Amino acid sequence: MTSYAARPPGDSKALQERLHELISRVSDTTDVVKGWPESTGDNAQIHVKTTSKLINSMREILKAIERVEGIAKKDEVLWTKLQECPIPLDLLDLMDCANGLNPELLIRGLLREALSQLAGLRRRKVALEMLGNAIQAGLNKRKGVKRERDSSSDDGGNDGRTSEPPAKRAHTIHTIKAEDA
Repeated sequence: MTSYAARPPGDSKALQERLHELISRVSDTTDVVKGWPESTGDNAQIHVKTTSKLINSMREILKAIERVEGIAKKDEVLWTKLQECPIPLDLLDLMDCANGLNPELLIRGLLREALSQLAGLRRRKVALEMLGNAIQAGLNKRKGVKRERDSSSDDGGNDGRTSEPPAKRAHTIHTIKAEDA
């Protein structure tokens, strides 16, 4: 294995030339896409010619990639470093033209979706706990009011704590007891 410093200058120059060639081919392909003509009427011949140019340009990119790989594979250290290099998510998005066929992008997307759903479930759990606490507090308050009413009805009348007449209070107590049963 050779290190970067020990690599012969010819190898690094050849790699640089191949990378420059690859970038030029990508630039040419971008120009073809940017200059895509609009068709007029039913004549699609212009698209056939432009598509042919695009396909040929993409073939040139593939050839340039193979040349870069050929040089990079000769240097085991460089090849290992390239294989271990993390791929940016933006680049994976660009490579993912088949809706999820890129495994690393698919896994990241699934993980992002799972974390999003988990966060949603946590929010729902907190909301349900708050609702349960509010209901429990209401029930506790209602039981306290019921106890007050029961104790005031045992006294036989209106002791000044409530402004309900005795007949209405008896109806309310009867309704509360019916609901509890």
